[in-house]
Amino acid sequence: MSVSQNLPNLAIGYSKVRLLKMLGAGLFLTLICAAVAFNWFHAKNITEFQTVACYSGVALFGFVTCRTLWRLVSTREPVLFVTRVGIRDTRIADDTISWRSVREISVWQYRSRSQKIVVLKLDPLIAERFAGGFLRHVMSLMNRAVGADGVLVNPGGLTMDGEALFETCKQY
Repeated sequence: MSVSQNLPNLAIGYSKVRLLKMLGAGLFLTLICAAVAFNWFHAKNITEFQTVACYSGVALFGFVTCRTLWRLVSTREPVLFVTRVGIRDTRIADDTISWRSVREISVWQYRSRSQKIVVLKLDPLIAERFAGGFLRHVMSLMNRAVGADGVLVNPGGLTMDGEALFETCKQY
């Protein structure tokens, strides 16, 4: 009997504490951008570029904040499943990625920050199934350009951090 036969099936959901931290950061950044964009403090040295950048920041951070709030309120079920058969992230696709089709498991770290993302390098025939539409294809090209080539499993907001998820995936 192999070691992987003794491993339990894991169901990983969102962490309310992490989502609340993300929500707070999103609200703070949205308010800072809104204060500059709408000139709430009546500053005279704000350029048009800064105003446009802050309008974009309000839109971006506002969207991310609303999405985080929606996840906090609506998500009750696990979104990431790690089993002896494979891994399934319902945020990516409804299909399970079989461990047999995974060629390499690595960690991608954005700059020197503490957030680590698990990268699954898949068999090329299986990888096409997870390519998705045009937008997802563009995102995968952008990820490949910065060094993350494969299917990304982002533990942001989940109850398990990136390092623990990486170690878990290596065990399975």
